[in-house]
Amino acid sequence: MKIQSLSLMVRSDAGDPQIMENVEKRYERHGRVKPCAINRSDIFALGQIIQETFSKPEIERYFRISTTLKHTRVFSNSTEHLLNQPELGDRMADLSFWIEGWDQKTRFDKNILLDFSKYSIQLSVEGTDPVWVYDKYNKLTNYLKSKTAWYWPIIIMEKIIMFCITIILLANIIIAVKKGNPFHYLDKIGLLMVWMFLVFYDTRKIWPYSNIRLKEDKLYLSRENVVMYVMILIIIIAISGGTILPFVH
Repeated sequence: MKIQSLSLMVRSDAGDPQIMENVEKRYERHGRVKPCAINRSDIFALGQIIQETFSKPEIERYFRISTTLKHTRVFSNSTEHLLNQPELGDRMADLSFWIEGWDQKTRFDKNILLDFSKYSIQLSVEGTDPVWVYDKYNKLTNYLKSKTAWYWPIIIMEKIIMFCITIILLANIIIAVKKGNPFHYLDKIGLLMVWMFLVFYDTRKIWPYSNIRLKEDKLYLSRENVVMYVMILIIIIAISGGTILPFVH
């Protein structure tokens, strides 16, 4: 979506019929990005894309990459220096890139903000050159699209999934009551636990918007995968044992 911000300055001199008007245009692109899974090399690649077209003095003075370590915000103008902090650990979900440029004529020239967190990924690009703004925005979004996390449908459709599980749970309880066999309640307990997990637990701790791995691990044994396997298994057992089999018998 294109958002154009205009700053209008009008100056009039007494006795002068001519009105001098100066108009400054600032072009902006703002948007949210789908959940991403990136690694150490991706962070360097994003930093390189962001720093393109900025001069060396601008990068040294205005480029910042930051994260949070034990409730303290840590900044650096070097991606490598920040990632070499021993306190970072193997994974994180909080990371921000920020840079701005200045022009002698217009003062403000351009700036970029890319912010990763557990709950969202925000990208903001502003500048006086519309071609630069749209080109930079598209480069960053296209790169991040290639790093979309496999579990993004869970986050986007979380409410729909919760609604479907609620319907299945209610249907299974009704069937179990009609059957009158306590054995039919066992699978309902597992399905109820899944429902309570989705409703009351902060699932972004399992499936964050930004899943940043500084050290590679075995993907099939990752936390988000294991939780997903368990949830799918419980739902399959609940549907087959509590809904399908009672009708078959």
